[in-house]
Amino acid sequence: MTEKDPQEKIGHIFGYGRFWRGRRLRGWPCDPKHWFKDYQNLGKVILLLGLSLCIALILTPQPQKLWENYNVGDIARHTVRATTDLLVEDVETSRQRQKELLAQIPPVFDLDEEAFRRVQERLGKALTFMRQQYQELVAKTSPAGAPDEPTKKQKPKFSVLYKELLKQKPEFDRLLGVSLPNSTFYLLAKAEFSPTHELLVNQVLRQFFQRGVISSSILPGLEGRQIMLRQLPSRQEQKLSPPYPFTSLEEIRQPIAAYCREVAADFSPTDRWLVCDMIQYLMVPNVSPNVAETQERQRASLRELKATYFKVRKGEAIVRQGERVTPLTLAKLKAQRLNSPKNQGILIFLGIFVSVSLLLGLAYYLTTQTFRRNPLRLRDLAFLAVLLLVCTLLNQGFVKIGAYLSLAFPEVGQNLVYAHPIGLFAIFVAMFLGLETSLAFSFLAATLSVFPLEKPFPLFLYYVTACFTGVWWVKRFRQRSALLITGLFISLINLFMLTALKFLEYPFTALDFLTGQALALSGGLITGILALGLTPVIETSFGYASNFRLQELLNLDQPVLRELMLVAPGTYHHSLVVGQMVEAAAEAIGANPLLAKAAAYYHDIGKIKKPAYFVENQFGGENKHEKLAPSMSSLILISHIKDGVELAHKHKLGDRIIDIIQQHHGRCLISYFYHKAKQQAANPNLINFDDYRYPGPRPQTKEAGLVLIADQVEAASKTLDEPTPARIQGLVQKIINNAFADGQLDECELTLRELHLIAKSCNKILSGIFHQRISYPTPPDKKKTNDDLDKQPSKKSNGKFRDPQEKNREDLKRLGQE
Repeated sequence: MTEKDPQEKIGHIFGYGRFWRGRRLRGWPCDPKHWFKDYQNLGKVILLLGLSLCIALILTPQPQKLWENYNVGDIARHTVRATTDLLVEDVETSRQRQKELLAQIPPVFDLDEEAFRRVQERLGKALTFMRQQYQELVAKTSPAGAPDEPTKKQKPKFSVLYKELLKQKPEFDRLLGVSLPNSTFYLLAKAEFSPTHELLVNQVLRQFFQRGVISSSILPGLEGRQIMLRQLPSRQEQKLSPPYPFTSLEEIRQPIAAYCREVAADFSPTDRWLVCDMIQYLMVPNVSPNVAETQERQRASLRELKATYFKVRKGEAIVRQGERVTPLTLAKLKAQRLNSPKNQGILIFLGIFVSVSLLLGLAYYLTTQTFRRNPLRLRDLAFLAVLLLVCTLLNQGFVKIGAYLSLAFPEVGQNLVYAHPIGLFAIFVAMFLGLETSLAFSFLAATLSVFPLEKPFPLFLYYVTACFTGVWWVKRFRQRSALLITGLFISLINLFMLTALKFLEYPFTALDFLTGQALALSGGLITGILALGLTPVIETSFGYASNFRLQELLNLDQPVLRELMLVAPGTYHHSLVVGQMVEAAAEAIGANPLLAKAAAYYHDIGKIKKPAYFVENQFGGENKHEKLAPSMSSLILISHIKDGVELAHKHKLGDRIIDIIQQHHGRCLISYFYHKAKQQAANPNLINFDDYRYPGPRPQTKEAGLVLIADQVEAASKTLDEPTPARIQGLVQKIINNAFADGQLDECELTLRELHLIAKSCNKILSGIFHQRISYPTPPDKKKTNDDLDKQPSKKSNGKFRDPQEKNREDLKRLGQE
């Protein structure tokens, strides 16, 4: 190979774009440390991060209004769904269990064992004090000189004593702890504060205090429940059930009277009445509820009681907009609040952003490494990014709208996602960027569309099938109306897929099934209609040429082709022949025949500006290059590429055709003027080899390689005097070998097998063009007519074969390679 450029090899391996390869300055460093200075690489990184950011913003769930202060009975202002599986306490059940547990815990009552002792002490002190007072009064009021133990007749009158004793009653009441009425005090004084009465009172008090005395206001609150009686200070406990042994303080007189009649039958009624009256005043409750102890025991039991929970599934509606808030709703919101920290949205966003970035980055890398036939430019990636973004946004719109419609029309809301025209985006990619790219795009679009769904796999299959159907059918047609047919086929496949998915979700209702079928059918129809309407918009916006546009460009009535036919008829005929050759070759090797043929038609439109400087348009006239310097001639030949690109932009032929116009000469050497310059130069070593090469870039696609080969083969075929099949085959093989050896086909991925098929196709087309015809005999005496002029040898050759060396020089001159 000649002029192998290691820098361009490195650029090919590491993914420099076609645009940049053709425009790099000579000597520009291509070391890895300079890769990130390439604006395309930087643009790709920015595009990747920007697309990932936008998709993450779209897919991140909208923050729910979890912290609104709702009360029971309020109307919910937003629909709140569970962001994860929740365990919510069943408040009603827990409360019921607590009530049952508390009912099983008996209230604690304290029995004061020291109450009788305290009353007994007070009674003893009070009666002892009064007996002393009584004796002192008796001693004072006795007559002088009376004996120490006066007789009954010697005692003072009781009325006198009572008046004096009555003066001591306040002290007596203080010591006794209660205030006895004067009537009771009178009887007690009359009995001279008898120790017998004291013993009887103590006996009765002991009996009742041991059984327990309680206030009558407490008993109704027990309502027949068991109680825990705790004796203090011994702290002995016993569980008591109704009827309780306690005596009501307010109703104690009757039990005391009955008891007194039993134990004091020998006493007079007056004495028994006195004892009953004193006991009634001395009796105090010694049984009282211990609320603190009861509550402590209840709290201890409640701590051991586990709450009752029920599960709320992820995605389940906790409360819908417009619904009334219930206690159960508040419990669910509380559980959601506890399980949903305020920074959860940021974490979800970061997770989606990182995962989408990795997914897109790896998809791009693997696609470029696997499918190198059509390397993606920055604009192509921008086009894919727009499609992915719109596809994801549209799918989210269907999901959101479906969620709202589910409130009123559940069947429509649940099946609305099946109307998503995702096949539309795969069709666009297949039309403008090729089959391989569309397959990878289909997986990406389906993955991102089902990313936020709870059960994504069935819908993923549905979306991928729709995309594959659109890609398959759109590649089979060449008319724009075929897009509607593609939409119909997508609808048909959608119906079958939806039926299969519904079978997986059995049971389902007939209304749900029919609604899904209708929406699936509409999704395919919408795909076809939108594809037909938006294709011209995309072609205009992004400068693409779809197969439908290529079919239109093949119309020979296109203005630029008509101008080429009038201004440069030789070039026009040459382009038509090249178009036939590349179409047949593209069919043979599996390339795009429409693109190859259209590019062949327009690859030399730049010769319109200077047609007379190209040999096919000179028609035996003056060769203008004879008066020009070789360097100027080479510049004129090279300029037809730049002029062709300008005309292609002007007539909006599309980037793919423009690329082939730039690449159809690759980096070939204009050998004729290069050698002529060396012959004319005083110092041939000063002639720069690169000044006589086309600027390139080399062909980057198979279609561009086909045009390069067919262009040279067709031009060289004009130099054959006797274009027999053998000579045509030798010429074709020679041209292909030279192009291969010169490295012009290194970057278009044409294999040796494909080059062999290309050679066979070119041989077939050229053999058909230069077919032999039968020579009809003419009488010797008949004068030749104009009808036979096409069978006469040219005057230049005089019917003789030229010298082989002279013939080869003419071939090279015609090819522009000498």
